Order: sequence, then structure tokens, then C-alpha cells
Amino acid sequence: MKGKYRYVPGTILLCLALIGFITEQIPGWMSFLLLIASCIQMIYASRGTGIYNKAIKLINKGNMTEGVALMKKALIAGLSDSDAVVAAALVLQNDDAELAKETLERLTKASDGKIAGSALAYLSMYYWMQQDYSQAIALCEKAKANGYSSRNLQVNLLTYYLAAGKTKEFSALVDEIGTSGASSPAIVDFIAVREMLRGGWLQAGTYLQALCNEATPAFPDPYVHFAQVYLHYGDLEKAREALKKAEIKEYAKYSVYKREMVSEMLRIISDSKECVPFTQAANRDNKAIVKIANGQIPAYTPSEEEFLLPVIPGYPAEPDFSATLKQEESLDDEREISTDLTASDEEWLKKHHE
Repeated sequence: MKGKYRYVPGTILLCLALIGFITEQIPGWMSFLLLIASCIQMIYASRGTGIYNKAIKLINKGNMTEGVALMKKALIAGLSDSDAVVAAALVLQNDDAELAKETLERLTKASDGKIAGSALAYLSMYYWMQQDYSQAIALCEKAKANGYSSRNLQVNLLTYYLAAGKTKEFSALVDEIGTSGASSPAIVDFIAVREMLRGGWLQAGTYLQALCNEATPAFPDPYVHFAQVYLHYGDLEKAREALKKAEIKEYAKYSVYKREMVSEMLRIISDSKECVPFTQAANRDNKAIVKIANGQIPAYTPSEEEFLLPVIPGYPAEPDFSATLKQEESLDDEREISTDLTASDEEWLKKHHE
């Protein structure tokens, strides 16, 4: 039996033992055996919790491999619904996706809305891993429609919308989250992507300046997006610096970006014959922006001519993001960053925006 029901047999045996002791309708030795059987069953049913606690300690110490292996054993042994959600999420991303899927599908039917919603959010990751973005989105939207809300759900849904090219839904959810996402590096990063998609490059760069140089997130995404911002201004040198930082960050097994992709992008913009045509391709339109945001390299054709300068001429004038950030920080904390486009950005939009 799974979840809370794993204690049912032991509880039944305990009740029978107590009835026997009280009514004396069965021999005392038999009631005593029932009591012992109840204790043994209860201990057996609780073994998953003990394994789970050991796994958590290992993971907290940084031993993810052994910790996840124990989490898998804990799932098989049986856990409470709340612990099972956590265990299944870890097993899903690091070990046995099918076992985790089976557990999460069961938990989506839990009477506790928080557990069911959390299970739906994590189950969506199974379909994300299978590149079934429609099903992944459907599960998250179901959880959201049922009243469940969490940062994990928001980040997952934003990721899936981008992967599926649903930029309108992506932007709408960013607006819906609003200032409540300011404490989440992942959400701030998505806000920057949304600004890029609507031509707000100054705003995107300002958000990423604060995120990459002050919060210094451990995941690569914001640094790759900052490289995209610099490429919008034709600044190859700073784009390279951003990608070098992205290259040494932590990469989850099923993250949007792979280290190989980031290294390849860095190689391309460091190549004298590829940097210019790639930058043109990266700025071609919103589809190209989304392609890179989804961890893919847009198509381009290397040039026959070499380009050796740090900045490509003819692109919008690059603003000072640090100075802009300081100006914004000096204003009322409640005030949002200006969404006005610079003259150079407006000129670029006329030429390149869909």
C-alpha cells in the first residue's frame, strides 16, 4: 500500500489485539501475537520515512547520487504523500522517470489540493523531458485552474510556453506574476526575456545587470540572455564575457541550456568569420531570440571576410546598464523600470522586428 494507507494493515492488527485483550474472547497469547504483528507491520510501513530522512541528509551534504538512489528506495518502500512528492521530483530528474511518473500520477488525485497541485507541476516535467510541451502546459494550467500556485509551477509554465513558441501566453503570465516574482532569480530572468521580445533591450539589460552582477545566480540562463542583449548592440566582447560566465555555471540534467550549446555559441562569436553573420542571425527577429532562449543556435552562413573588432558597427548605441541600474535604485522602490524605448532601439525595431 502507498501513502497514508500503508499503515492500514498494522492499524487493523492493533485493533484486533486490543479487542482481544479487552473482551478476552480469544486467548491472551493470540492477542499478544497480534500486537507483535501490528508493531512489526508498523515498523515495516515506516521504513520509507527512515530511508527518506537519510536521503535528505546526503543531498544536503552535496551527495546527490547516493541521495537520489535512497530516494528511489524510499518511494518503493512507501512514503507520506507530502514526502512522496519531493522524492518523486528528485527521482524524476535524476534517476527513474517512469517510477516517478507513476507516483506523481497517483498523487495528482490526492484530496489535499496543495499535494495534487504540486504533483501536477512536477508531473509536467516528465512530459517536458519527452518534449511533449502541449501535455506539459496542460498539466500546469490544470493545477493553476484548480487554485494551486507556486514558484515551481510559474517557472515551469513560463519555460514550456517559450519552448512551445507561445510568446503571448508567456508575456501574459509574466505580467500576471508581476512584482511578486522580484525575489526569484528565475522569474527576473524571464522578465528580461519578455522585455527582449517586446524590444525593451535597455530594460532587459538593466534587469540582467542587477541579476548577474549582484545576485550572481548559479544557473547559466541569465548570462546567456545577457549575451543576447549585448549582441543586440553588436558588442561581441561583452557577449563573450557573459558566455564565459555561463559556461562555468551549474547545468541540471534537463535544463534548457547545455554546456555544449553555450560553448558552441561562445566559439561562434569568437570566430572572426562567424561572429558577424551569427550576430545578424541572432537579431533577425523574435523567432531567433526565442530560439536562443530555448537553447538552440539560429541558422547562419559564415562570412568570407574576417572581423576582428570588439564591437560591430551599425547596431544601436549601447547604454550603460550599471548607471541605469543606479538611477533606478535611487528612485522609489515601488517604481517600475521605465518601459520607454531608446531612439536607437526604435530604429532597430523598424528594421528587424516582425
